[in-house]
Amino acid sequence: METAGGGSAAAAGAALGLKRPRGDDDDSTNSANSSDCDEWLVSDSGSEEDDDDEIQGACCPFSVDEFPRVSFDHREQSRLPYRNPETKLRGPSPAMLFPPFKNDDHAFGSDYNLGDKSEIHMSNVGDCSGECDCFPMLLLQFIDLKIAGYRHNRHGRAKIFGFFAARDTLEPLRNYVYRRDFDNCESVHVKRKTGVARLSLSSPTRVISMKIRAFIEFEFHVLNEDETNRDESSLIIEGCTELHTKWATNSFIKHVRLYGERCALDIKYAVLIGAVEARVNIEVLTRAPTCTMDLKIYAKTSGFGDVIRLFRGTLPQVGYRNNFAVAVKRHSYLDLYMEGCREDDSALGNKLLPCSSWEHRFQSCFHGTLEDVVKLGDLATISVTITWRSYEKRSVTAQICK
Repeated sequence: METAGGGSAAAAGAALGLKRPRGDDDDSTNSANSSDCDEWLVSDSGSEEDDDDEIQGACCPFSVDEFPRVSFDHREQSRLPYRNPETKLRGPSPAMLFPPFKNDDHAFGSDYNLGDKSEIHMSNVGDCSGECDCFPMLLLQFIDLKIAGYRHNRHGRAKIFGFFAARDTLEPLRNYVYRRDFDNCESVHVKRKTGVARLSLSSPTRVISMKIRAFIEFEFHVLNEDETNRDESSLIIEGCTELHTKWATNSFIKHVRLYGERCALDIKYAVLIGAVEARVNIEVLTRAPTCTMDLKIYAKTSGFGDVIRLFRGTLPQVGYRNNFAVAVKRHSYLDLYMEGCREDDSALGNKLLPCSSWEHRFQSCFHGTLEDVVKLGDLATISVTITWRSYEKRSVTAQICK
Protein backbone atom coordinates (compact mmCIF):
# COMPACT_ATOMS: atom_id res chain seq x y z
CA MET A 1 0.00 0.00 0.00
CA GLU A 2 1.41 3.35 -1.01
CA THR A 3 1.35 5.84 1.82
CA ALA A 4 2.44 9.37 2.49
CA GLY A 5 2.05 11.46 5.61
CA GLY A 6 2.61 14.97 6.83
CA GLY A 7 4.25 15.77 10.15
CA SER A 8 6.75 13.97 12.30
CA ALA A 9 6.21 10.69 14.07
CA ALA A 10 8.58 11.63 16.89
CA ALA A 11 7.31 12.36 20.37
CA ALA A 12 6.23 15.93 21.03
CA GLY A 13 6.50 17.32 24.56
CA ALA A 14 4.38 20.02 26.11
CA ALA A 15 5.07 22.26 29.08
CA LEU A 16 2.55 24.46 30.86
CA GLY A 17 0.55 26.35 28.24
CA LEU A 18 2.91 25.28 25.45
CA LYS A 19 1.52 25.59 21.96
CA ARG A 20 3.31 24.39 18.85
CA PRO A 21 1.93 26.41 15.92
CA ARG A 22 1.82 25.22 12.37
CA GLY A 23 5.06 25.81 10.57
CA ASP A 24 6.90 25.11 7.36
CA ASP A 25 8.16 21.81 8.77
CA ASP A 26 4.60 20.52 8.78
CA ASP A 27 4.51 20.71 5.00
CA SER A 28 6.97 17.86 4.64
CA THR A 29 5.70 14.36 3.93
CA ASN A 30 7.14 11.14 5.27
CA SER A 31 6.51 7.81 3.61
CA ALA A 32 5.35 5.06 5.96
CA ASN A 33 6.17 1.51 5.04
CA SER A 34 3.54 -1.21 4.99
CA SER A 35 4.72 -2.79 8.24
CA ASP A 36 4.09 0.48 10.11
CA CYS A 37 0.58 0.70 8.69
CA ASP A 38 -0.08 -2.95 9.56
CA GLU A 39 0.15 -1.98 13.23
CA TRP A 40 -3.08 -0.04 12.74
CA LEU A 41 -5.01 -2.75 10.92
CA VAL A 42 -8.17 -3.73 12.77
CA SER A 43 -10.53 -6.54 11.94
CA ASP A 44 -13.92 -5.47 10.69
CA SER A 45 -15.89 -7.78 12.96
CA GLY A 46 -19.12 -8.31 11.15
CA SER A 47 -17.64 -8.55 7.67
CA GLU A 48 -18.87 -11.36 5.49
CA GLU A 49 -15.41 -12.64 4.62
CA ASP A 50 -14.71 -13.61 8.25
CA ASP A 51 -17.68 -15.96 8.56
CA ASP A 52 -16.09 -19.19 7.39
CA ASP A 53 -13.06 -18.94 9.67
CA GLU A 54 -14.78 -18.20 12.97
CA ILE A 55 -15.42 -21.65 14.41
CA GLN A 56 -12.30 -23.73 14.71
CA GLY A 57 -9.94 -24.99 17.40
CA ALA A 58 -10.48 -26.47 20.85
CA CYS A 59 -11.71 -23.19 22.39
CA CYS A 60 -13.61 -21.85 19.40
CA PRO A 61 -16.29 -19.19 19.98
CA PHE A 62 -19.84 -20.25 20.77
CA SER A 63 -22.01 -20.72 17.72
CA VAL A 64 -25.47 -19.15 17.74
CA ASP A 65 -27.06 -22.57 18.33
CA GLU A 66 -25.00 -23.33 21.46
CA PHE A 67 -24.79 -19.81 22.86
CA PRO A 68 -25.76 -19.61 26.58
CA ARG A 69 -29.02 -17.71 27.20
CA VAL A 70 -29.48 -16.28 30.70
CA SER A 71 -32.20 -14.14 32.31
CA PHE A 72 -31.71 -11.29 34.79
CA ASP A 73 -32.23 -13.67 37.69
CA HIS A 74 -29.32 -13.12 40.08
CA ARG A 75 -28.93 -16.82 40.76
CA GLU A 76 -28.76 -17.67 37.05
CA GLN A 77 -26.22 -14.93 36.39
CA SER A 78 -23.97 -15.84 39.32
CA ARG A 79 -24.06 -19.57 38.58
CA LEU A 80 -23.39 -19.28 34.85
CA PRO A 81 -19.55 -19.63 35.01
CA TYR A 82 -19.91 -22.73 37.21
CA ARG A 83 -22.73 -24.43 35.34
CA ASN A 84 -21.10 -23.66 32.00
CA PRO A 85 -17.30 -23.47 32.53
CA GLU A 86 -16.82 -23.07 28.78
CA THR A 87 -17.95 -19.46 29.12
CA LYS A 88 -14.47 -18.72 30.48
CA LEU A 89 -12.78 -20.37 27.51
CA ARG A 90 -14.95 -19.61 24.50
CA GLY A 91 -15.41 -15.90 24.89
CA PRO A 92 -14.60 -12.89 27.07
CA SER A 93 -14.85 -13.35 30.84
CA PRO A 94 -18.51 -13.51 31.93
CA ALA A 95 -19.70 -10.62 34.09
CA MET A 96 -22.93 -10.10 36.04
CA LEU A 97 -25.81 -8.56 34.10
CA PHE A 98 -28.31 -6.66 36.26
CA PRO A 99 -31.81 -5.55 35.19
CA PRO A 100 -32.29 -1.97 33.98
CA PHE A 101 -33.36 0.75 36.39
CA LYS A 102 -37.15 0.86 36.80
CA ASN A 103 -37.65 2.16 40.34
CA ASP A 104 -35.78 3.30 43.44
CA ASP A 105 -35.40 -0.28 44.68
CA HIS A 106 -32.68 -0.92 42.10
CA ALA A 107 -29.41 -2.20 43.56
CA PHE A 108 -27.43 0.74 42.11
CA GLY A 109 -30.22 3.33 42.16
CA SER A 110 -28.88 5.61 44.89
CA ASP A 111 -25.16 5.07 44.29
CA TYR A 112 -25.32 6.44 40.75
CA ASN A 113 -28.46 8.60 40.86
CA LEU A 114 -30.11 6.39 38.21
CA GLY A 115 -33.40 8.27 38.39
CA ASP A 116 -31.68 11.21 36.67
CA LYS A 117 -31.21 10.42 32.97
CA SER A 118 -29.55 13.74 32.18
CA GLU A 119 -26.44 13.79 30.03
CA ILE A 120 -23.15 14.92 31.51
CA HIS A 121 -21.61 18.18 30.26
CA MET A 122 -17.98 18.91 29.60
CA SER A 123 -16.37 20.84 32.44
CA ASN A 124 -14.38 23.96 31.68
CA VAL A 125 -10.96 23.26 33.18
CA GLY A 126 -8.29 25.81 32.35
CA ASP A 127 -4.58 26.00 33.01
CA CYS A 128 -3.41 26.38 36.58
CA SER A 129 -2.42 29.87 37.64
CA GLY A 130 1.06 29.78 39.13
CA GLU A 131 1.96 26.44 40.69
CA CYS A 132 0.25 23.41 39.14
CA ASP A 133 -2.45 21.87 41.36
CA CYS A 134 -3.49 19.13 38.90
CA PHE A 135 -3.71 15.59 40.13
CA PRO A 136 -3.59 12.45 37.94
CA MET A 137 -6.83 10.52 37.61
CA LEU A 138 -7.85 6.88 37.45
CA LEU A 139 -9.75 6.64 34.17
CA LEU A 140 -11.88 4.21 32.18
CA GLN A 141 -11.36 4.06 28.41
CA PHE A 142 -13.70 2.01 26.22
CA ILE A 143 -12.02 0.26 23.28
CA ASP A 144 -14.57 -2.01 21.63
CA LEU A 145 -18.27 -2.91 21.83
CA LYS A 146 -19.98 -5.89 20.15
CA ILE A 147 -23.13 -7.91 20.32
CA ALA A 148 -22.59 -11.68 20.24
CA GLY A 149 -24.78 -14.75 19.90
CA TYR A 150 -27.59 -12.83 18.18
CA ARG A 151 -29.68 -15.01 15.85
CA HIS A 152 -30.22 -12.89 12.75
CA ASN A 153 -32.73 -14.80 10.63
CA ARG A 154 -33.42 -12.10 8.04
CA HIS A 155 -31.57 -11.38 4.83
CA GLY A 156 -29.41 -8.29 4.73
CA ARG A 157 -27.95 -6.26 7.53
CA ALA A 158 -29.47 -5.52 10.91
CA LYS A 159 -30.19 -1.96 11.96
CA ILE A 160 -29.20 -1.32 15.56
CA PHE A 161 -30.34 1.58 17.69
CA GLY A 162 -30.20 2.30 21.40
CA PHE A 163 -27.65 3.61 23.87
CA PHE A 164 -24.63 2.67 25.97
CA ALA A 165 -23.62 5.08 28.73
CA ALA A 166 -21.29 5.20 31.71
CA ARG A 167 -21.68 6.93 35.07
CA ASP A 168 -18.87 7.65 37.49
CA THR A 169 -18.85 8.68 41.12
CA LEU A 170 -17.29 12.05 40.23
CA GLU A 171 -20.52 13.18 38.54
CA PRO A 172 -23.12 10.38 38.24
CA LEU A 173 -24.87 11.46 35.03
CA ARG A 174 -25.02 9.63 31.72
CA ASN A 175 -21.84 9.86 29.66
CA TYR A 176 -22.80 8.32 26.32
CA VAL A 177 -20.36 6.35 24.18
CA TYR A 178 -23.10 4.98 21.91
CA ARG A 179 -26.36 6.75 21.18
CA ARG A 180 -28.53 6.18 18.13
CA ASP A 181 -32.27 6.64 17.79
CA PHE A 182 -34.72 4.99 15.43
CA ASP A 183 -34.09 7.52 12.66
CA ASN A 184 -30.31 7.12 12.93
CA CYS A 185 -29.87 3.33 13.08
CA GLU A 186 -26.47 1.76 12.57
CA SER A 187 -26.51 -0.84 9.79
CA VAL A 188 -24.30 -3.77 10.79
CA HIS A 189 -23.52 -7.16 9.30
CA VAL A 190 -24.16 -9.93 11.82
CA LYS A 191 -21.87 -12.92 11.45
CA ARG A 192 -23.94 -15.88 10.48
CA LYS A 193 -22.31 -18.52 12.69
CA THR A 194 -21.51 -16.63 15.88
CA GLY A 195 -24.02 -13.78 15.76
CA VAL A 196 -21.28 -11.20 16.33
CA ALA A 197 -21.51 -7.59 15.14
CA ARG A 198 -19.29 -4.66 16.07
CA LEU A 199 -20.94 -1.40 17.13
CA SER A 200 -19.34 1.96 16.42
CA LEU A 201 -18.36 3.66 19.66
CA SER A 202 -18.44 7.44 19.87
CA SER A 203 -16.36 9.67 22.10
CA PRO A 204 -17.60 10.30 25.64
CA THR A 205 -18.37 13.90 26.55
CA ARG A 206 -15.38 13.78 28.88
CA VAL A 207 -13.12 11.02 30.16
CA ILE A 208 -14.74 8.63 32.64
CA SER A 209 -13.45 8.60 36.21
CA MET A 210 -12.95 5.20 37.82
CA LYS A 211 -11.37 5.66 41.24
CA ILE A 212 -12.64 2.29 42.40
CA ARG A 213 -15.70 1.59 40.30
CA ALA A 214 -17.87 2.88 37.47
CA PHE A 215 -21.35 2.01 36.24
CA ILE A 216 -22.59 1.19 32.73
CA GLU A 217 -26.16 0.95 31.44
CA PHE A 218 -27.43 0.11 27.98
CA GLU A 219 -30.39 -0.78 25.81
CA PHE A 220 -30.22 -2.07 22.23
CA HIS A 221 -32.95 -2.72 19.68
CA VAL A 222 -32.74 -4.25 16.22
CA LEU A 223 -34.74 -3.23 13.17
CA ASN A 224 -34.20 -5.58 10.25
CA GLU A 225 -33.31 -4.06 6.90
CA ASP A 226 -36.71 -4.79 5.34
CA GLU A 227 -38.61 -3.18 8.24
CA THR A 228 -39.43 0.52 8.42
CA ASN A 229 -41.71 0.84 11.45
CA ARG A 230 -40.35 1.46 14.94
CA ASP A 231 -43.01 -0.88 16.34
CA GLU A 232 -41.48 -3.71 14.33
CA SER A 233 -38.17 -3.35 16.17
CA SER A 234 -37.30 -5.77 18.93
CA LEU A 235 -35.30 -5.41 22.12
CA ILE A 236 -32.24 -7.67 21.97
CA ILE A 237 -30.47 -6.78 25.21
CA GLU A 238 -30.70 -4.24 28.04
CA GLY A 239 -29.38 -3.94 31.55
CA CYS A 240 -26.50 -2.59 33.57
CA THR A 241 -23.48 -3.60 35.60
CA GLU A 242 -20.65 -2.18 37.66
CA LEU A 243 -16.99 -2.27 36.63
CA HIS A 244 -14.27 -2.40 39.30
CA THR A 245 -10.56 -1.66 39.47
CA LYS A 246 -10.17 -4.35 42.17
CA TRP A 247 -7.47 -2.23 43.79
CA ALA A 248 -5.17 -2.64 40.80
CA THR A 249 -1.74 -1.04 41.04
CA ASN A 250 -1.02 -1.20 37.31
CA SER A 251 -3.06 -0.14 34.30
CA PHE A 252 -4.76 -2.98 32.47
CA ILE A 253 -7.12 -3.93 29.64
CA LYS A 254 -10.09 -6.20 30.27
CA HIS A 255 -12.62 -7.92 28.03
CA VAL A 256 -15.96 -8.96 29.55
CA ARG A 257 -19.21 -10.46 28.27
CA LEU A 258 -22.69 -9.84 29.64
CA TYR A 259 -25.04 -12.71 28.82
CA GLY A 260 -28.71 -11.98 28.16
CA GLU A 261 -31.70 -13.96 26.92
CA ARG A 262 -31.40 -13.06 23.21
CA CYS A 263 -27.71 -12.20 22.88
CA ALA A 264 -24.68 -11.01 24.82
CA LEU A 265 -22.79 -7.74 24.94
CA ASP A 266 -18.98 -7.81 24.71
CA ILE A 267 -17.15 -4.85 26.23
CA LYS A 268 -13.43 -4.21 25.95
CA TYR A 269 -12.02 -1.43 28.09
CA ALA A 270 -8.83 -0.10 29.65
CA VAL A 271 -8.33 1.11 33.22
CA LEU A 272 -5.53 3.69 33.29
CA ILE A 273 -3.94 4.61 36.62
CA GLY A 274 -2.44 8.08 36.93
CA ALA A 275 -3.99 9.43 33.74
CA VAL A 276 -5.19 12.65 32.12
CA GLU A 277 -7.60 13.55 29.33
CA ALA A 278 -6.38 14.19 25.79
CA ARG A 279 -8.98 16.23 23.94
CA VAL A 280 -8.38 15.65 20.22
CA ASN A 281 -9.87 18.41 18.06
CA ILE A 282 -9.87 18.11 14.28
CA GLU A 283 -10.88 20.53 11.53
CA VAL A 284 -10.97 19.88 7.79
CA LEU A 285 -8.99 22.72 6.17
CA THR A 286 -8.95 21.56 2.54
CA ARG A 287 -10.20 18.58 0.57
CA ALA A 288 -10.13 17.50 -3.06
CA PRO A 289 -13.41 18.86 -4.46
CA THR A 290 -13.99 16.27 -7.18
CA CYS A 291 -13.67 12.97 -5.34
CA THR A 292 -15.15 11.01 -2.47
CA MET A 293 -12.67 10.14 0.25
CA ASP A 294 -12.88 7.61 3.06
CA LEU A 295 -11.25 8.80 6.29
CA LYS A 296 -10.08 6.79 9.30
CA ILE A 297 -8.86 8.30 12.57
CA TYR A 298 -7.47 5.81 15.09
CA ALA A 299 -5.71 6.12 18.43
CA LYS A 300 -3.59 4.03 20.78
CA THR A 301 -3.08 5.03 24.38
CA SER A 302 -0.37 4.63 27.00
CA GLY A 303 1.71 2.05 25.15
CA PHE A 304 -1.13 -0.46 24.70
CA GLY A 305 -1.45 -1.99 21.25
CA ASP A 306 -5.27 -1.98 21.11
CA VAL A 307 -6.66 0.35 18.46
CA ILE A 308 -9.39 2.83 19.44
CA ARG A 309 -11.57 3.90 16.52
CA LEU A 310 -12.28 7.61 16.77
CA PHE A 311 -13.74 8.24 13.30
CA ARG A 312 -14.45 6.15 10.24
CA GLY A 313 -16.51 7.32 7.29
CA THR A 314 -16.69 9.70 4.36
CA LEU A 315 -14.52 12.79 4.72
CA PRO A 316 -16.79 15.74 5.55
CA GLN A 317 -16.68 19.09 3.80
CA VAL A 318 -14.23 21.90 4.50
CA GLY A 319 -14.92 23.48 7.88
CA TYR A 320 -16.11 20.28 9.53
CA ARG A 321 -15.02 20.02 13.17
CA ASN A 322 -15.12 17.22 15.70
CA ASN A 323 -13.48 16.33 18.99
CA PHE A 324 -12.70 13.12 20.87
CA ALA A 325 -11.78 12.49 24.51
CA VAL A 326 -9.11 9.83 25.11
CA ALA A 327 -7.63 8.76 28.46
CA VAL A 328 -3.81 8.71 28.52
CA LYS A 329 -1.39 7.84 31.33
CA ARG A 330 0.91 10.54 32.66
CA HIS A 331 4.54 10.11 31.57
CA SER A 332 3.24 8.19 28.57
CA TYR A 333 1.88 9.14 25.17
CA LEU A 334 -1.04 9.18 22.73
CA ASP A 335 -0.52 7.74 19.24
CA LEU A 336 -2.76 9.11 16.49
CA TYR A 337 -3.18 7.68 13.01
CA MET A 338 -5.08 9.05 10.02
CA GLU A 339 -5.65 7.41 6.67
CA GLY A 340 -7.42 8.79 3.64
CA CYS A 341 -8.39 6.74 0.60
CA ARG A 342 -9.84 8.15 -2.58
CA GLU A 343 -12.90 6.25 -3.74
CA ASP A 344 -13.19 6.20 -7.51
CA ASP A 345 -16.77 6.05 -8.81
CA SER A 346 -15.91 5.54 -12.47
CA ALA A 347 -14.83 2.47 -14.41
CA LEU A 348 -13.03 0.98 -11.41
CA GLY A 349 -16.38 0.15 -9.86
CA ASN A 350 -15.96 1.96 -6.51
CA LYS A 351 -12.52 0.44 -6.01
CA LEU A 352 -10.45 2.11 -3.32
CA LEU A 353 -7.30 3.66 -4.75
CA PRO A 354 -3.93 3.86 -2.92
CA CYS A 355 -4.13 5.59 0.44
CA SER A 356 -2.27 8.39 2.19
CA SER A 357 -1.59 8.09 5.91
CA TRP A 358 -0.14 10.06 8.83
CA GLU A 359 1.00 9.01 12.30
CA HIS A 360 2.13 11.08 15.27
CA ARG A 361 3.01 10.49 18.92
CA PHE A 362 2.06 13.11 21.53
CA GLN A 363 3.65 13.13 24.99
CA SER A 364 1.08 13.52 27.77
CA CYS A 365 1.04 16.30 30.38
CA PHE A 366 -1.38 17.90 32.84
CA HIS A 367 -2.30 20.81 30.60
CA GLY A 368 -1.16 22.58 27.49
CA THR A 369 -1.91 22.45 23.78
CA LEU A 370 -0.17 20.77 20.87
CA GLU A 371 -0.98 21.45 17.24
CA ASP A 372 -0.15 19.76 13.97
CA VAL A 373 -1.33 19.88 10.38
CA VAL A 374 -2.02 16.60 8.60
CA LYS A 375 -1.48 16.46 4.84
CA LEU A 376 -3.03 13.37 3.30
CA GLY A 377 -1.38 13.66 -0.10
CA ASP A 378 -3.51 15.80 -2.41
CA LEU A 379 -6.71 14.52 -0.82
CA ALA A 380 -7.11 16.67 2.27
CA THR A 381 -5.48 18.86 4.90
CA ILE A 382 -6.70 18.45 8.47
CA SER A 383 -5.64 20.40 11.54
CA VAL A 384 -5.16 18.46 14.78
CA THR A 385 -5.10 20.09 18.20
CA ILE A 386 -4.45 18.10 21.39
CA THR A 387 -5.50 19.75 24.66
CA TRP A 388 -4.46 18.10 27.92
CA ARG A 389 -6.40 18.44 31.17
CA SER A 390 -7.10 16.85 34.52
CA TYR A 391 -10.43 17.21 36.30
CA GLU A 392 -8.94 16.58 39.73
CA LYS A 393 -6.99 19.09 41.81
CA ARG A 394 -4.95 18.62 44.95
CA SER A 395 -6.97 19.36 48.07
CA VAL A 396 -6.35 22.50 50.10
CA THR A 397 -5.11 20.34 53.00
CA ALA A 398 -2.59 18.59 50.78
CA GLN A 399 -1.27 21.93 49.53
CA ILE A 400 -0.83 23.25 53.09
CA CYS A 401 1.11 20.12 54.10
CA LYS A 402 3.58 20.44 51.23
